[in-house]
Amino acid sequence: MELKNIVAAIDVNDDLAEAVILTAESLARRDDAALFVVGAWPPLSDVTPAYAADLAPTAVAVSEAALELDKKNRAAAEKKLKELTQKLAKDAQVMMFDGEPESVVTEIAKQTGADVIVSGSHQKGFWGSLFSGGSSRTLVHEAPCGVFLVTKPFAEKVIASAKKK
Repeated sequence: MELKNIVAAIDVNDDLAEAVILTAESLARRDDAALFVVGAWPPLSDVTPAYAADLAPTAVAVSEAALELDKKNRAAAEKKLKELTQKLAKDAQVMMFDGEPESVVTEIAKQTGADVIVSGSHQKGFWGSLFSGGSSRTLVHEAPCGVFLVTKPFAEKVIASAKKK
């Protein structure tokens, strides 16, 4: 199958981000496909989600300082995403959106007619997924196309190969 559109789902703070971009760029180059590097900035909630039900009557709105810090951190993440993409996949289109990562990536994949989404997976196992939500699992179930998960061992091979060039 020839790939025409590829979405690379990136968390710039993830240690697999570089390998995800390199993998997606390699696939795009192979088939002369369009590459969309997508980041998502999760919404700042009023309360910690795990405690929301218990704290609802006493929940405090997010402070102006917290909103400013979130805005500053989002801008820094977007800048880092653009710089990393420019370094590793110059021809890629970079996009940063607000929202839950799985939803954002799924929507962009639909809009671009993506043939595959490339994303990182830390393989946290049962307990890690139980407490962290299992983003990769959700993405696999909601994606409108194939999903290529870059694991830590695969990422090490990709990075090693890139260093040889």
